[in-house]
Order: sequence, then C-alpha cells, then structure tokens
Amino acid sequence: MLTSVMGAGFALLTFGYLARALTKEEFGIYGIYLTIITTFEMLRNGLVGKPLIKFIAETEDDGEKREILASSWYFAFLCTLLFGGILSLVMFGWYLKTPSEEFLIYAIFIPIQAISTIPSNVAQWRLNADLRFDLLIWLRMSNQVFNFLGVLWVYYTGQGLWAVMIITVIANFNPSLIALLFDYDGLRKLRYRKWERLKELYRFGRYTMGTLIGGNLLRGSDDFLIRIFMGPEAVALYQVPNRLVNLIDIPLRALVSFSFPSLAKSNKNGSKEDFKREFEAATAFAFVLLLPMAIGAFVFAEPLVVLMGGEKYADSAILLRIFSVFMAFSALDRYAGVGLDVLNRPEINMRKVIVMLATNIVGDLIVLYFFESLPWVAAISILTFSVGTFLGFYYMRDRVPLRVLFWLKLGTVQILNFVKKPVRK
Repeated sequence: MLTSVMGAGFALLTFGYLARALTKEEFGIYGIYLTIITTFEMLRNGLVGKPLIKFIAETEDDGEKREILASSWYFAFLCTLLFGGILSLVMFGWYLKTPSEEFLIYAIFIPIQAISTIPSNVAQWRLNADLRFDLLIWLRMSNQVFNFLGVLWVYYTGQGLWAVMIITVIANFNPSLIALLFDYDGLRKLRYRKWERLKELYRFGRYTMGTLIGGNLLRGSDDFLIRIFMGPEAVALYQVPNRLVNLIDIPLRALVSFSFPSLAKSNKNGSKEDFKREFEAATAFAFVLLLPMAIGAFVFAEPLVVLMGGEKYADSAILLRIFSVFMAFSALDRYAGVGLDVLNRPEINMRKVIVMLATNIVGDLIVLYFFESLPWVAAISILTFSVGTFLGFYYMRDRVPLRVLFWLKLGTVQILNFVKKPVRK
C-alpha cells in the first residue's frame, strides 16, 4: 500500500505539472503514447509476469524458482523484440504515410522504452511473488522521483513535448539499472532457463496476456475512439478524470498485488473451503475500502479535477462523477478475474474481458457517432463493468457465490477491526 500510495502521489504531481506545461494537443499526444506503452507492458505482463508470479508463489523449491525466473527473463526478451519491433515499424510506416510529429514520437520512443524496462519488469514480478514490497518501493520510487523532477524542470523552463519524452524514457530506465546492479531481475541466472519452463509460461500466459491486454484496451479504447471522433483536446479532457479514477484505484491495485500470490498458495495447498474463505475475506475488504473513496470522488468532483489539471479542465467533473459509479463496484470485477486465474481458468477470464471490451467498443461507437458526447462515453463504462462482474462470478459460482450484501457486512467488520488495532495500541 505504501509503495502504491507514494508512487501515486508523485504521479499526481507529475500529471498536474504536465497538464499545465503542455498544450492540450501535446498533452493528448502524450496521453496516447502512455496508453500505447502501457498496453504493450500489459501484454508482456500477461504473457510473462502473471505466470511467473503464480508459479513462483506455488513452489518452495529454490531450483524450480531459479528455472522459472531465468526462463521468464528470456521469454520477456523474445516478446519485446517481436511485439516492440512490429509496433515501432507500424508507427514509422504511419509516419511516412502521414508525416506528423505525433507518429514520429511513437516510432522513436516506444522501442527504446520497451527494451529498457525489461529488467525492471522482471524484478518487480519476482519481488511481488516473494511478497518483497519493501524492495519494490525503491524500484518504483527511482522512476517516479526522477520523472517528477524532470517534469518540474520542463514546467519552469518552458521545454516542450520532446523533452518530456526523453525524461520519461530515462526515468523508466532507472529501476532497470538498480535491478541489474542488485540482481533482482535474475539476468545472471539466465543459463538456467529451460524450454519446458518457457512452454509452461506460454501455456498459462497466452490467456492472461489476452486478459490484461483486453483489460487495458478496455480503458484505452475510450481514448482511441475519442481521438478519432473528437480529436486530441477531447482526449485531454477525458484523461484528467480518468487519471483521478486510477488514483482512487490505488488501494485496490495494492491489495490485488498482495492477494494474487497468497490466493495461489491457498488454492495449491488448502481445501476448497479455505480458498473460499480467504477469497471472500480479500474481496470484501477491498470492496468496502473502495466504496467511500468512490463516494468522495462523486461529491468532490469539481475541486478534484481542478486540482489535477487546472481550471481549464473544470468541465470534466461530470465525467469523474460517472466514473465513480462503476468504481464503487470495480473491486468485485477485479477479484473475480483474480479468482479465475488462480483457479487455473485463465481462458475463461480472457473470455470475460473480451465480452467487456466488445461491450465498451460497441457502446462507445454508438454514442460517439450519434452524440459526440464524453459523458455518454463515460456512462458506457458502467454497463461494461456490470457485465464483467456478472460474468466473472457466474463462471466462479461452483467455488464462490456472488454475495454482495454479505461482503459489504464482512468488509465493514474487517475495516473496523483494522482500525481498532492501532487505536488499542
């Protein structure tokens, strides 16, 4: 939680200065770049990271862990060369066909960042599996602090988008350098890689890759479609409340990072009832923890968007209010996906996300074609996440039933007990 909160604090400051330092068009281009690179990293995380965390968490044998880590590094490198190269060539071809600064930036910086973040990604997956969040915080802060200082320099010196891009790449390389120096990433163990392990990673990861890419496209599809129908300035207006939603989502991401390896161990070593009890406890805690945050975002939407992006983004407060509705229940959708992966049903989880993505894209196309309205685009998200929550627990009904009221009660009790402990002390 501390890792996520501190990282989000710097991300909030960085985002706010960027919104003020860049024009709306430049800010929209940078937002699209972040969406592209995040989608790529999600692909790599799904194909390599998720299976690495699951397999390392399920084994106690050091030799097996070493083989999994080495094979994962090699697999991540191959994936980066393949997908990163293709993506860069597509962007460069697009630039040659339609010369513009936007596509040149994508073609240059996407492959550089993709390759330079491999050690950092592998190190973070390994530390997550080992529940070493004390070390994770140093890796992530080395990125966030440098990026914030660089953006601060851009803001006060009046530098443009190219300076921001260079700073972003350097900042993302910092944790990779630390990982290589302290061997967090396992590159020195690369000789222990095995094709059998790599095949295991692929068999599980091909589905989790589809799930994570689908999930990222689910959020990124809004930006791309808004860019096509309404232009970069509309993307910037949509990005500000969307980034606030991501900040509100911080506790949930932290809890999921902790729960995934723990639930994997529970499912591997415990009974069905033990898994159900641990899963419901984690889901209920996250659900109740996020609920008041979503309510706060709804009530204080105007000052929040102004604080984030300045007065020129005040009109986007209505978008934050709409986002807060589905945010109140997003913990249920997220944990349904975690449960399906842990129960070795990644293909079903991918199917669920594909249905959500299709729902979102079709809905966005309809409202953008007929209304060209950002609030309507945001409203489609409520329908999308409702579909995902229902499907997730429908596919888990044999192990964990959907009990929203029970989880509301259970989570409330857990939160109260969580607060009472330090009070007693």
